[in-house]
Amino acid sequence: MIQKGMHMFGKIFGKKVNAARAEVKKLENRDLMEAMVGGTLLIAFADGGCEESELQKIDQLLSSHKSLQHFGSEVSSTMMAFTDRLKAGYRVGRMEILREIQDVKGDQREKEDVLLAMLTVAEADGEIEPEEENELNAVAQALRLRLSDYA
Repeated sequence: MIQKGMHMFGKIFGKKVNAARAEVKKLENRDLMEAMVGGTLLIAFADGGCEESELQKIDQLLSSHKSLQHFGSEVSSTMMAFTDRLKAGYRVGRMEILREIQDVKGDQREKEDVLLAMLTVAEADGEIEPEEENELNAVAQALRLRLSDYA
């Protein structure tokens, strides 16, 4: 009887531990998720409009990124929030996104992930527009990366 109770306690406790691990993982990767979502949308809107090919590329990039898979619908809600801000006022939305991107500046892998995702979205329609290149250069400079190393 005691063993059965301990087994049940272990199952319940194990579920709580797994849930806590998932929440910690989200906290660890939240800055990356917000920087990637914001950065990719910043590029998509840089030339004045967001094309379907860019949105599809953003969706592919974010849904396939291993560090972001546990966020689920939170990625979509973050995309909608950033999109609303960019549409309401590009400069205001841009500044907010640049602040989010600054949050990954201390991690080489994360800042490269953000810049490469932005570059991939910029190339989604076949060419990088001058406005997109300006944003890419601004972000690369803010992250202390050279765009030419990745283009």
